Amino acid sequence: MDIRYDIEKKVLQVDGVDVISTFHDENFIGVCSRCEGDVKSLSYHEFTDKFIVAGRCLSCETIFAILYDNDWNWFGEHIISQFFSINDYNDLKLLDSIDKKKIAIVFTPAETDAMYAKARGGKYVRQYLYRARKKYQDFVDLFGIQLNI
Repeated sequence: MDIRYDIEKKVLQVDGVDVISTFHDENFIGVCSRCEGDVKSLSYHEFTDKFIVAGRCLSCETIFAILYDNDWNWFGEHIISQFFSINDYNDLKLLDSIDKKKIAIVFTPAETDAMYAKARGGKYVRQYLYRARKKYQDFVDLFGIQLNI
């Protein structure tokens, strides 16, 4: 299981799927398996048939993903060692995963440039992005891929 975490937005990414937190609260949730310090929760997430709590050790500052079943019985933990920024990562990752020919069928080069620039957090021409957004439903109809840039 590949788990990444955006500390600012409190979003887990589990095997490439973004899992938005359902609850933000700091509670004592256990003892660190590395140094036996107190672990406090950062965010709570529902994923498939389980709950995942992101927590941080107050002593060694290790960040964990603690796994619970749907009855809140503990069944595992993962140390989170990879982090990402949801603002920078998702849109660009999605665009890069789409065949360029598909994008060229629906969007003009200027619209495509505007979408990539927005996904990277750079400057873009708003009018071109606006025109591209008007075509998002056409892209879904043709290829089944939802864009939201």
